[in-house]
Amino acid sequence: MIPYTKEANAEAENETDIQEADINDLYNEELKSHLKWYDHVLLNRPLKVILVTLLLAIAAPALMYQFLFFTSIEHAPNDGFSLGSCVVPRVSRLPCGLGNVTQEECHPLCCYDLNSHACFHRYPSRFSYIIDRYIWKEWSEEVIMYPRVLNVPFSYQNSTPRLRLSIDEVSSSHMSLYFYNAETMSYEGNKIEHKNYTHHVDTPEMTVTVEGSQGLIFSTIRGPFIASRDIWEIAFKLTNETMYGIGELPLTAGTVKVLYRHRGDFSTIPLIFAKMNDSYHGLLIDSDAPTEVFVHEENQVVLRSITNEGLKLHVFVGPKPSDVMRDAMTVIGVNKQLDYWMLGAHICSDSATAPDEALSDLRAFMSSAASASLPFDSHCGSAPIVFDSDCEGNQLVEEAAAVVKTAGKRFVPQVSPYIRYHELNETSEKNETSNETEMLTTNESCKDIISEYKQYILHDNSTEGNYTSDVYVGLIGEETFVYPIFENASNEFMKELWPYEVEVDGVILENNWPLDESVKSNETSLHLPYFSKNLEQVFEITPKWNAEYYNDTTKYFYKHNKYGSHVVSAFKNLFETEVPMWSTSSWMDGNVNINRQNIHASWTNLRKELVEAALGGVSGHWLWSVPVCGDSNTFDPETQTSLCVKWYMAATYMPLIKIHSSSIPTHPLAFTGTNRNLMLRALKKRLSLLPYFYTTLQSGPLLRPMFYQFPSSEHLKDLNTQFSVGDDLVIVPNLLPSQTHVHFWIPPGVWYELWGGLRIEGEEGDVVSMTTIEADFLTFIRGGAVLILQKDVTTSAEDTRMSADFSLTIALDCETNHTLSQSSSVDSNCLAAGTLYISRKLSLVFEADEQQLNIKAIGHFEEMCGDNAKVAHLIKDISIYGLDDEYNNYDHHRQVMVSIDLCDLQNATEIMYPFIFENNVSK
Repeated sequence: MIPYTKEANAEAENETDIQEADINDLYNEELKSHLKWYDHVLLNRPLKVILVTLLLAIAAPALMYQFLFFTSIEHAPNDGFSLGSCVVPRVSRLPCGLGNVTQEECHPLCCYDLNSHACFHRYPSRFSYIIDRYIWKEWSEEVIMYPRVLNVPFSYQNSTPRLRLSIDEVSSSHMSLYFYNAETMSYEGNKIEHKNYTHHVDTPEMTVTVEGSQGLIFSTIRGPFIASRDIWEIAFKLTNETMYGIGELPLTAGTVKVLYRHRGDFSTIPLIFAKMNDSYHGLLIDSDAPTEVFVHEENQVVLRSITNEGLKLHVFVGPKPSDVMRDAMTVIGVNKQLDYWMLGAHICSDSATAPDEALSDLRAFMSSAASASLPFDSHCGSAPIVFDSDCEGNQLVEEAAAVVKTAGKRFVPQVSPYIRYHELNETSEKNETSNETEMLTTNESCKDIISEYKQYILHDNSTEGNYTSDVYVGLIGEETFVYPIFENASNEFMKELWPYEVEVDGVILENNWPLDESVKSNETSLHLPYFSKNLEQVFEITPKWNAEYYNDTTKYFYKHNKYGSHVVSAFKNLFETEVPMWSTSSWMDGNVNINRQNIHASWTNLRKELVEAALGGVSGHWLWSVPVCGDSNTFDPETQTSLCVKWYMAATYMPLIKIHSSSIPTHPLAFTGTNRNLMLRALKKRLSLLPYFYTTLQSGPLLRPMFYQFPSSEHLKDLNTQFSVGDDLVIVPNLLPSQTHVHFWIPPGVWYELWGGLRIEGEEGDVVSMTTIEADFLTFIRGGAVLILQKDVTTSAEDTRMSADFSLTIALDCETNHTLSQSSSVDSNCLAAGTLYISRKLSLVFEADEQQLNIKAIGHFEEMCGDNAKVAHLIKDISIYGLDDEYNNYDHHRQVMVSIDLCDLQNATEIMYPFIFENNVSK
């Protein structure tokens, strides 16, 4: 080995390395000079990680959007309008068509969610109506609107080609929106100058908005508007806060209601109250056709109506719930026909016994009721009246009426508006000598009632042949019936239908939606483009959808909702004198009393009936009747007697009440011991409160939701566990078995327990837990009220009113800054006031403080004083709440025995009665 060789080689290697390094540096410098900006990104590992993350964050949703919602890439629509997005939060999605369908069945202009298998509308929806921008620059009532999509997501039917919108400015707080088929009708709305709202119709894609002083109170939210044969759909929104109505308190997401009169239906009009910014507005759905109301998340409301004509909506500005009610009553009418006896209990029964036995049972009941001093004012007789084509039972009705009237009670029969149908047996039908009339009835005396008035009988268009085969025959229980048509029914027909020589004091029209329990085929969905499970359920208990009026090809279901109102009108024209009418089915008619029917006995239904009655009253139906303990055959006296007792207590505060016994009696005489006593006590307590009820019902509803009575209280708005009774009382019912405590949310003002005078301590919205008992509802009276009672009740409302002396409960309010009337001689910070309505000719006004009572009269005294007096005129005692303890002679109040003759007001302008002296001795 040569020494130094290694060193020489090392030096050579070092030199080579240096040369290569120089070359690499030169290369790198040259390379850097040619690098682009994206090379720096791609060659930088941290930047690559950031870039990939950003790409995933952006691309992934886009890819999901593409592959989850679309079957193909879409381009902007060629009509130049909005594309609409499918990226809609699930809570905001509105079903497109049936909603839960396969992807193939989902309309191509809708969106589809592969996970939930839901077909839903874009936002904005492509199913809308547009205005031709080249012809119309802005909307007016003459504008014709055209469908943006030529077919709808319901059986791919053609859209209605020409549509108009009419806006009627009814008053300063009430307007209506009428969307209608421009090819079949024309309508022009009224315009006024001064109003508390503004409305706007956006173009070219129709969007309707209404604004009040509180903000946006109605908007079609750029949702779907669909119009086609037998299906119209509209979506709208009233508020971002709370809604109430159509039987729900509050009205929550997931609620579905069918506006088609049927058994178990809610009885009031479809009025929705909406809260916004400490005020209230409302919307009334004015649609005669079968209509579904869906409440979706975020307060989106969707209407689907089986109609060909259109949709009409009334918008009420408010700002108070009472303003909404007042405007709604301008649409439905006002029932002012309230006789005092109507506030008493009405007793009825569905006897399953033979006619003679039923009449004997009625006599026995009347005798027992007199012995037990059962308080009631009217009775329906031995059994409900069902018209019969062979005239059986006429004499029985008249004899039953005589029994009721002999006992000193009013006769108010129940009537089902059908005709029992008799057909000959199979052998007789084969007899060639049988004629038409023999096939219709078996009694010669009235064999022509159907054939002679065939124009007033519902017909079945599914059969062919002569009249005897095409009359529509329905089934109720095990009996067959035909259905009279009461629209424009002649007096001759009505008199033939009502052959009874008897004077009635009122009529209860039951089952008049009407009822038909016959089995229907499943073909309805084949003929209608939209027929949901909800509709199917109600169509099963009503006449067949395609039945027809005589010589009228219009299908029956278009007129079904008005059937009950037509029955009411026909019966009103039947009698020579006007008598009050109760009706189970009423559509946009505030001129009748509501008769709740087919109510099962349960704790849940008891609470529900309180809610229904409260909402019904503030919707315009003030005279509302509820069957005590229900009226179905499901009542079980062994397990539900305590429930029935509680129902009687709830009935104390109902506008009108009916004790309706089906196969099992629920009147108090059917019970014994303590239960009977509690029921009788509840009925008597009701009689003692009737002066206040009668006064209240002259100007407003009796039972009221808390949001209605205290609209400014945020704490009370959603309560359905306590209710206002007029302006001055609040009840807190205990509606659970063996419940020992209730929670009372204190309303604004001062409140006392009604019967003892205990003052409730706390501020507005505070929750007070109070002990309750099975024998009563907790009831509170407002400080500042004077309540007029009649404690010594008798056996009827009328007799009590005439013979029982008055008692006053004065609940003083010592915390409010009072403004005294100029004529008042009271000089105090503790005041109370109240009114007693006697008749249209006379009212009494009471004012009090802690020292004296002032009474004035407005009107004339014919009905209170004199030979024809119908009302008591003496005050015998006064209870005063709110005094300092040193002035009380009971635990929480002072009671003063007095003798005040109200007839003294005939000769004086005022009665002044001092009831406390400085020495604390009552006069």
